[in-house]
Amino acid sequence: MSYPIFIGNPEGDYLVLTDEEYHHAVNVKRIKEGFLIEVNDLKGNMYLGEVVKIDKNKVVVKPIEKLHIKTPLYKITLYQCMPNQLSKIDDIIEPVSQLGVDRFVPVLSKNSAVKLSDIEKKIPKWEKIALNSVKQCRRLFPVVIDKPIKLSNINSNDQLKVVFYEKEKENKVKNLIDKKYSSCSVVIGNEGGFDEYEIQELKNKGFISLTLGDYILKMETAIIVGVCQIKLILD
Repeated sequence: MSYPIFIGNPEGDYLVLTDEEYHHAVNVKRIKEGFLIEVNDLKGNMYLGEVVKIDKNKVVVKPIEKLHIKTPLYKITLYQCMPNQLSKIDDIIEPVSQLGVDRFVPVLSKNSAVKLSDIEKKIPKWEKIALNSVKQCRRLFPVVIDKPIKLSNINSNDQLKVVFYEKEKENKVKNLIDKKYSSCSVVIGNEGGFDEYEIQELKNKGFISLTLGDYILKMETAIIVGVCQIKLILD
């Protein structure tokens, strides 16, 4: 049986829902005293608990048992080149959260026509989407949204580093499938794609250029397909 999931703060022997979580529990989900719910404390713990008290501004939950949530043994960082319509990223945070991406780094590439300041203004919204996604996909921690950087400033120490490039014809993800990695950095372009000098710059930093197939994919599609293919290697 599945139970509603909320984010709560530990207070002594109890977990407490406040602010937006209180509103969502009481006014949206119509949670009552005696109901069973799941609570994520954002400290690596998920609990099944019983609602024991509902005040005007908080819901008090008594933990019944700590739940085992399987977490991947690998880490994925997604370096995503920013599209000219930043609202497109609003719709991609939740899918990458569901796919298990750990860090999301906004990147300014040659074909990005937005400013760093424009991206920074969007980060609080993306962080909120990532936080809400935790409840939907039952992960312990939200995707970390990093501050934006320029493509030339990408530096990664991950074991596997790849860039999906629309002009790459030879290298495929399946060529890497026999190897084991515990961390991966993935760079994906925006609607304008990459210039060759950008790919060379990434290769000089140890990134492998890979193809996603014969067709040119929309950015939103490339993100999902690319991350899914990388997960096949890491799982």
